[in-house]
Amino acid sequence: MTAIAAAIAIGLALDCFSVALGRGMGNRRMDSTSALKTSFTFGAFHIGMLILGWGLGSGAAQLISELDHWIAFGLLSAAGIHMIYEAIRCDLGGFGGGIGIKSLLSLSIATSIDTLIVGFSLPFMKIQMPVMALLVGVTSSTFTAIGWYLGTRTRIIIGEKSEIIGGSILILIGLKILLDHLLAC
Repeated sequence: MTAIAAAIAIGLALDCFSVALGRGMGNRRMDSTSALKTSFTFGAFHIGMLILGWGLGSGAAQLISELDHWIAFGLLSAAGIHMIYEAIRCDLGGFGGGIGIKSLLSLSIATSIDTLIVGFSLPFMKIQMPVMALLVGVTSSTFTAIGWYLGTRTRIIIGEKSEIIGGSILILIGLKILLDHLLAC
């Protein structure tokens, strides 16, 4: 049970890492406040979505699984396009480290939709919900912080174009989610 729970938590946290990496590349400097805020929010959304999925049960899983890829694609693409637009529009480049509430909420939803669906299956796995929720939340928060840090460090190495690269990464993650689903059908 412990290995399965850890594998699930890591699998769910990888989206957080990828998105935070891309978002961190959009910053001119390491902003600890935004990194912590993003890490906390991603972790909290993962806990909330896992509990919500567990509470709703598998009946709603089919409905959400038919839409989740479109929602994630839309939210990640919108965030990526916004990053690219800001990079082109602003001569100084970069967000300066801050993250707006709309961006934070959109990315939190996009990264935690899969967690909602995983929550539907937990009653069948005989995994204790409080332990799993805590594990998923902590793992997602940790992977987010690592991704944000590495993205910011990458920007220092790559330079001003990293915001465009970061936005492109978000769009590509959204596109991958969409294509994975469409090609599996």
